[in-house]
Amino acid sequence: MAKITFAIGGIHPSDSKISKNCAIEVLPLPQTVYISMAQHLGAPAKPVVAVGDKVKVGQVIAEPGGFISAFVHSSVSGTVKSIAPRKDLAGNCVVPHIEIAVEGDEWMEGIDTTDTLVTAIPEDKAEILAKIKANGVVGLGGATFPAHVKLAPAKPADYLILNGAECEPYLTSDYRIMLERTKEIVIGAAIMQKALGGCKCVIGIEENKPEAIKAMSAAVAELGYKDMEVLSLMKKYPQGGEKQLINAVTGREVPSGKLPADAGCVVQNVATSLAVYEAVQKNKPLITNTLTITGDCLPVEKQHNYLFRIGVPLSFIAEYAGGVPEAAAKIISGGPMMGKAIANLDATTVKGSSSLLYLGEEATKRQTASACIRCGKCAEACPMGLEPFLLKRLATAGDTDGLEANAVQDCIECGCCLYSCPANIPLLDIIRPAKAQVMGIMRARAAAAKAAAEAAKAAAEAKNNENK
Repeated sequence: MAKITFAIGGIHPSDSKISKNCAIEVLPLPQTVYISMAQHLGAPAKPVVAVGDKVKVGQVIAEPGGFISAFVHSSVSGTVKSIAPRKDLAGNCVVPHIEIAVEGDEWMEGIDTTDTLVTAIPEDKAEILAKIKANGVVGLGGATFPAHVKLAPAKPADYLILNGAECEPYLTSDYRIMLERTKEIVIGAAIMQKALGGCKCVIGIEENKPEAIKAMSAAVAELGYKDMEVLSLMKKYPQGGEKQLINAVTGREVPSGKLPADAGCVVQNVATSLAVYEAVQKNKPLITNTLTITGDCLPVEKQHNYLFRIGVPLSFIAEYAGGVPEAAAKIISGGPMMGKAIANLDATTVKGSSSLLYLGEEATKRQTASACIRCGKCAEACPMGLEPFLLKRLATAGDTDGLEANAVQDCIECGCCLYSCPANIPLLDIIRPAKAQVMGIMRARAAAAKAAAEAAKAAAEAKNNENK
């Protein structure tokens, strides 16, 4: 019997889920937090506090800067010390951060901090979406897209797909919350179903997490949700990609240039579902998440899964967990396939932070690249059906028209091509900037077309007024 997975490409890297048996621990608070204004997809948030203000845990400190944006809340109580740019993971200093000196742990009134499970779901869809928006919930599967926007698609949704695949090697934070916050995640899924008008919900979990599959299935049955099911998926990377997960679960394909909503699907991460539960049922803003401390050069006893608050310096977390191992050649935020190398350990946690991954030299050393042997392995591995060897050639030649014609904009930057290349060609390193260039050209073209259409409309209206 064929196992359930997506139809095109994919690879099978080692799981390396070393920290899977590490229960979630609560990370203590540092003396100071630095909360970024750009921890969601879209426009940065705009501060609504000033230096010297006293704030409480859960208080709004920044409002959305546009339609695709999100509220930001204080994760601590204390005094605002500064509002200024601070270096990010890459060492760039462009994004404003609100610096707060921690003083006690006083929460805003109305936030339920108890462990009491709340099962009664609001009937009003508008109320649900308003609470999700007000509490700053964003997608926690990687893109951090504002959840209230995603849960109000222009087209009716047939499926809500909950992503519990956690297909990136090493990461185990989603696995732990599926074991430890099981019912909350399931209720969060039911809340999102209600917001979407009552569509079917499928929770996809890879087969290498049998305990999570069992726990989530039991919770769905106990809570009595008839239009929700847990589906065991084949272990295959990148199973958690939106388009790949949609294809695996429904057999549908999202066409090039289209969104999951165009295929009648909305995809959310299990951590997002937990955040939705807390926002709607507990009135708790998204100020915490779970982060994995792991790596091939880290002893088992120093592996952790931490419940952290946003704005905590990564250096504080590293020190609390026992320090950066001497054998670490690279530190990564996220997984080894799609994560970002950390050049600045004083960068702070954001809503979507998922790990501190320490990798030794053997795992990170680049092999010497040789000439392409035209084996086609990169094309076989590409889950988007692209031809990376061709895109690399077009990128090297600076052929942006050719890149667009061959759908470089569809690349999800999963790294399958680089992983599978026997010639050790850094395909993704070459394709990624070329994709960004093409995307810039496409956005400029769309903006110019919109401006021309608006000018033509204005001219037509002016002519009509003259005729009158």
